[in-house]
Amino acid sequence: MKTLYWLRSDLRTLENQALEVFLKQSQGELVYAETKSSWGWSIPKRKLRDGALLDLEVRLKKKIIRLETTLIDYLKSTPAPELILWTKESALWERQEEEEVKKWCQTAGVKFEEFDQHTLVAEADLPFALESMPFVFTDFKNKLGKFSVHTSSEVISDEFSAGGESEALKRLRTYFWETKAVSHYKETRNGMIELNDSSKLSPWLALGCLSPRSIYQELLRFEAELGRNPSTEHLVYELLWRDYFKFFSKKYSAQIFIESGVRPLVFPRETIRDHALFMKWCEGKTGEDFVDANMRELNLTGWMSNRGRQNVASFLMHDLKLPWTWGARYFEEKLIDYDPDLNWGNWLYFSGYGSDPRSRKFNIKSQAETYDPAGEYRRKWLDKV
Repeated sequence: MKTLYWLRSDLRTLENQALEVFLKQSQGELVYAETKSSWGWSIPKRKLRDGALLDLEVRLKKKIIRLETTLIDYLKSTPAPELILWTKESALWERQEEEEVKKWCQTAGVKFEEFDQHTLVAEADLPFALESMPFVFTDFKNKLGKFSVHTSSEVISDEFSAGGESEALKRLRTYFWETKAVSHYKETRNGMIELNDSSKLSPWLALGCLSPRSIYQELLRFEAELGRNPSTEHLVYELLWRDYFKFFSKKYSAQIFIESGVRPLVFPRETIRDHALFMKWCEGKTGEDFVDANMRELNLTGWMSNRGRQNVASFLMHDLKLPWTWGARYFEEKLIDYDPDLNWGNWLYFSGYGSDPRSRKFNIKSQAETYDPAGEYRRKWLDKV
């Protein structure tokens, strides 16, 4: 059977049921197509994606067809396959593309199969319908209770090369086993300088080079050998936050991308549209050194710590009084770990237009004193152009 596997944010060989099905077919082609979400990606993010695609080719010993156009355009210009496989996504544009492909398949008489493997807990295993998903994360987590995680035991390849999944698995081994840094994750996760302050797995999670289920499996193995503690528990908590934003995005669709969000502000605030002021924020030239250092790190590396992200978001909305959507769009362009569900979900949550009604206004100077007391982080990045 001639089979096409439509690659997007699932660039991995492990914990990939769609790939397992694909490799059992007699004929097949791997196709990676640009999506609307990837059009504005930064150069560092594109380099990471390109490395992931090359790595996948090495691991599978199969060539990937890379498209600068949509999958639909490709399907219309080439002999039709008998079967198309893909991993289901949560974000609006990606789901719209899936619907277009489904309609084409139905018209062309082509079979298709979707796989639910981009979250820790599959949608089918949720104890509630998506329409009835609890609005607040704590309720979502509590309603899940003791959740089920379906994993795949098949290992496609154990070869390693530079980039993509290979680097993701190397980082996972380093963080869990070589340094055992996961054992103090909860205490260090707000750190802003050291590599092992946090897992730094999010860039590979965003591209699907690493599955949340693979991380969970490795965490269970770590706990079985070295013991469970508040830090290992907190990493699971963060994976569930990721699931929450994925399902929240699917439930509320286009609403997570608009300024009015999913509900009115409980604590109204003034909003202005000053593009010159916004550019100062973007360039790290606001005069608030903690904010500026974080923005310069983002611009130069594509990375910013979670603590930094919260502070620059608070400053943009509450001190500069700019629209939260402006910040979300800038992060979309710059972040090496950009994920539409997580980026827009987090900004919406922090803005007050989402499921958290609190103002989330930070005292930036107090935050700097707490998380960069000696000014080491600020000196490192304020010296950069």
